[in-house]
Amino acid sequence: MKKIYITSDGFLGSYLKNHFKNNLTNNIENADIVINTVGILKENKHTYEESHVEFVKNLIPKVKDKKLIHISALGSKKNHPSGYKHTKALAEELIKQNVKNYAIIKPSIILGEGQKLYEELEKFKNMPLIFAPKMKVQPITIEKLTAFIDRVIKDDLKGEFELCGEEVISMKKLFLAVFQRYGKNPIILEMPKAFFRIMLPFLSVAGIMSKDEYLMIEDNICKG
Repeated sequence: MKKIYITSDGFLGSYLKNHFKNNLTNNIENADIVINTVGILKENKHTYEESHVEFVKNLIPKVKDKKLIHISALGSKKNHPSGYKHTKALAEELIKQNVKNYAIIKPSIILGEGQKLYEELEKFKNMPLIFAPKMKVQPITIEKLTAFIDRVIKDDLKGEFELCGEEVISMKKLFLAVFQRYGKNPIILEMPKAFFRIMLPFLSVAGIMSKDEYLMIEDNICKG
């Protein structure tokens, strides 16, 4: 059985470690497959550059003779105004240039227990009125993402893969689904990106939305 090393203990990393518990190794040197789940949505203790680019730069020499499964993000694009999407694209480029056996998986929003969106919206579960950005998303469950990773390993798939769920929905519908988990049904108003640009100074100070999150307000759906 192939040995698997997973690079982080975050939301996705923890789930995958439990899923692959019988095949895990704590030593990257002993691994046949490395799954990189390191990434941040907001800059705090670490920057996007450190977490997405520098980490991959340091990882590459350790995976030259292994299979690297790299979890990136749907919509990543070099020179995107969002630092998150720009650095995700830079990391992908580094892997393509320096790793022979790789699979880059680019999921839309991943849904599952411990997901950051759930935690952030829980703070507002008692608010009677919520504003949601007017955009479309195509969320995928963590179970389906994991099933695809299983397939990548089993069939030794290589290359770049966009990964989405079956349904394209509005961010408003996604917010409603999350609030219903808490038994809440607030009024949710869809607002255009311009609204959040005006409100950004307040939202930023309140810790509700960063400038980079504002720059990511755009449809996040698969092409196919």
